[in-house]
Amino acid sequence: MQYFVTVAEELHFGRAAARLHIAQPSLSHEIRRLEQQLGVSLLERTSRRVELTAAGQTLLADGRRLLNQAQRVIERTRAADAGRLTVGFYGSAASTLLPDVLRAFSEEHPSVTVTVRELLLDHIDDILSGRVDLAFTRLLPGQPGPDIEVEILAQEPRLVCLPATHPLAARDTLTFTDLHDESFITNPVLDSASPPLRWLAEQQRHGLPGRVAAEAASIQEILTLVASGRGVCLVPAPVARHYPRQDVTYIQVADADPAVVSLAWTNDSLRPEAETFIQIARHIARAQPAQDK
Repeated sequence: MQYFVTVAEELHFGRAAARLHIAQPSLSHEIRRLEQQLGVSLLERTSRRVELTAAGQTLLADGRRLLNQAQRVIERTRAADAGRLTVGFYGSAASTLLPDVLRAFSEEHPSVTVTVRELLLDHIDDILSGRVDLAFTRLLPGQPGPDIEVEILAQEPRLVCLPATHPLAARDTLTFTDLHDESFITNPVLDSASPPLRWLAEQQRHGLPGRVAAEAASIQEILTLVASGRGVCLVPAPVARHYPRQDVTYIQVADADPAVVSLAWTNDSLRPEAETFIQIARHIARAQPAQDK
């Protein structure tokens, strides 16, 4: 299955063989064996190109899911034997809750080793593959697809991050009307080359054209692009507290939708340590004072 998925992604046997570190004839032989076992043609091959058949497209989607499930089994088995938990987080999504949750979990389960891993914004591969057991994200329920469960823990106001020299930088508050002519730095998008649908919907609702200046995969990338004058960016309020810089200014956008802090994990059965971690996160999130809107 790994051989097929690699060929399907590359659409080139030579590049796929190099990526898999095997000989091209061996790869071609294994793909033919798979087609014989399934009784279908998966690839249309000519001297110039390789294309997926309808059956191949179906197997690619299911094959990726199967490989992710296999990786999750491996990671969970290793983690269970070692008594450890890996928690992922997107940039600022964990800045408010994660330290308190880690502290409380360690007090209740001192024998479990917990590691944390920062994830690229909006990327879910580490969650799907099991490289992290769960993650603090900005995702909404249903947004990443049926394989991932998402639960919202909290909401936070959103600010616009501007270059310190921007004409609006001296204002106390702004609205979307003030930002009509701006171009925005956005987060990467799940399986799409388009701007985030949720972001576009908000822009259109306020009459903005939704101009995208660039995409950034981390908070530091966003701030660097803003400081350089490439565009502005809407960010959750904790970014201003945890990433102060002299070359950018943060101003609250009064009519912006709040940002969410959510926990995400796969729909497969969770290990007891992960379930306990989620319960502690829920309790701490409920106990924290609500953010001012």
